[in-house]
This record gives sequence, structure tokens and C-alpha cells, in this order.
Amino acid sequence: MQLHKNIFFALFLLLSSYFVSLAQLDNKYLQDKIDINSSDSNRIGLILNAFNYMRNTEYYSKIEVGRTLFGYQLNPNLYYQVNPYIKLQAGVFLRNDFGAENTYTSIAPTFTLKAQKNNFSMLFGTLEGALSHRIIEPMFDISRVIENRLENGFQVKYNTQRTFFDAWINWEKFIERGSPYKEQLTTGGSLQHNLFDSKAKNKDWNVLFMSQVMLSHQGGQIDNDSVNQLYVKMNAAAGLRISRSFSNQFIKEIRLEPYYLIYKENSSSGMPFDNGNAMYLSGFVDTKYLGLMISYWNSQNFLAPRGTAIYQSQSIDKSSYFIPNYKRELLFLRLLYEKPLFDKLYLTARLEPFYDFATADLDYSYSFYLSYKQNINFGREK
Repeated sequence: MQLHKNIFFALFLLLSSYFVSLAQLDNKYLQDKIDINSSDSNRIGLILNAFNYMRNTEYYSKIEVGRTLFGYQLNPNLYYQVNPYIKLQAGVFLRNDFGAENTYTSIAPTFTLKAQKNNFSMLFGTLEGALSHRIIEPMFDISRVIENRLENGFQVKYNTQRTFFDAWINWEKFIERGSPYKEQLTTGGSLQHNLFDSKAKNKDWNVLFMSQVMLSHQGGQIDNDSVNQLYVKMNAAAGLRISRSFSNQFIKEIRLEPYYLIYKENSSSGMPFDNGNAMYLSGFVDTKYLGLMISYWNSQNFLAPRGTAIYQSQSIDKSSYFIPNYKRELLFLRLLYEKPLFDKLYLTARLEPFYDFATADLDYSYSFYLSYKQNINFGREK
């Protein structure tokens, strides 16, 4: 173990001294989007989405014990684009975890009505969810693209060259009168705005203002659940993405991203704290072959119900366990690889060792994702 720590810190010092940078993961090949093209009016077609995953977390922490997620998802959809602005899409979502008792871990119908005009879009039904919200990992777990990919509710988006805005509500658990459990929902907003005009003379530099908020609610008035408490838990983050791009060089881009995060809870759930904060310094060097990333996490009394578990002050495996003094301090080194392998087939791979300052432990995770997306047009309605 000591040898592993020495190797990790040697790599950290080498990369820090050479690159001096750190950033939010783009996960661009893992995002969902329903395209509307004005030229496709009255067109009928089929969309094929296949997603293969293998995510292994070799964690021995009391906060999160490691596990392996290995399998695939299929989401075929039939669509009809009514006019230049409206698209209807319906299909089925299948998830198969290799070695599971049931052939399919999840089977669910999907349906989306999307309306889009100019830079605004509105979705009702199955959303452009999960990693498409562009929320940082301490607030939104990357494993949700595997375990909770489907989000259903309402969404409004605004997207230009300078601005990305996404506001949504994901209704996770519906209740009826006498239900033995409480309703659950998540609502959030994500904003990215480029402070530099796209017409500026120096296009190599960019500064984006980033703002994110998520509310997790458990409650209801008509259920018979007397065990679980009512709560509203809020997470918010604000930060910057400062980037410098390079053309025709070994280093393609350098980014620096500092974030400040808060946690607040309005409930009587009996938690030892109801508010907290964190600092997340993260940055990225994109080279010709790999992406290199170093991230530093420092939090006090921090919880995020939809966030990656390893960042939290509370254990995901044993809810009664909290980090001593509720303080979490971690250092990540990430090696990232994203590439289109063939037409419509995309590969994402990640190796992520991290060091826990409190326990002096070194754990790691690695993951591979293959996504295939194809649009097949049948023709136009006559």
C-alpha cells in the first residue's frame, strides 16, 4: 500500500508541476439529446440507443464500499416529427446487468413530447436527463447514467453558443391515497454562460460562469408512511471555467474550475447537521491522446442526495455512520479517454485513483462505456 501511495504522489507532483491545471468532466458521449431539424417535418423514423457499461469502484472506505456495475442498456424509439417545431418519441428502456437474477434489471416505457423554436425547447415526459444536465459529480453521481438514467417530468432548456440553461423536475415516486411510502422528486437548474463574446478577437480564451442548484424532496399528504420523514434538501454550486485552447499542438486545451458548494436541509429528519459547505478545485489538460485531471475536494457537513457517494460526509452503506467531525478531504487524479471508434460508436474510459487525507488510504475506480446512437428515417407521412 505504501508503494502505491508513493507512486500516486510522484504522478501527482509530476503532472502538477508540468500542467498546473484542473475541471468538470464533459461526459459528452454519455449525454442524451432529442434532435429536432426543421427539414424533418412529417418524418417518421426509428432511433436506436445502445449503451454498454463497466464501472468498477475498488473502494474500502466506510463512506462507500466498492462494487461493479457491468451490463448494457437498450432504448429503441419510434418518432414522428409533427412539424418544424414538435417531435413525438415513444419507445422502451431495457437494462441488463450481467449475472443478475432477472434477465432485465429494468424495463420501462419511454415517451417524450419535445417542442423547440429558435434556442428554446420544452420537454414533457421522458427528459434529456442524467449527465445531460451538466451537474458536477459531487452533486450528481455519474453512476446515475447506469442506475437512474430515466427521468420523467418536465424540462425547459435554452441553448446558444454562449449560454446553456436547463431547468427540470423529475418525478421519481408517485403516491396514491394510502400508499405505504412517500412521494419523491428532484428539481434543479443548471446554467453555463460564456463571459467572452463569441465575436471577440481572441477566441482561444474562454471564461464560463457556472451556477447549479438541486432540490430533493420527500413528502406528501395522502400516504400512510409513518417511518420516513418529510424533507427538502438543497445543494447549490457556483464557479468558473477558465480555459485556453491550442490549435495543432500536443496540448489541445487547459482548463481551471473552482467551485463553492452549499448544502441545506429543511426537515426534522434527525440528522446531526442541516447545513454545510464545500470547496471543489478541479482542472483539466486535454492532450492529443488523453485527458489528465486533478481534483481537490474539501467539505464540512456536506450531503448531496443525488451526488457521488464518495464525496459525502455520510455513509451510503451504513446511514448511521458519519465521517469524524463531518469533514471530508480528498485528492483525485484522473486519466480520461474519449473517442469515436466508428460511425455512431463512441468510447469513454476513465481511471480514477484518489487519496483520502483523513485515513491516508488510496483507492481507485475505473470504467468503460460504449454508446451507439443511430437515426433511421422511414419516410414522410403522406
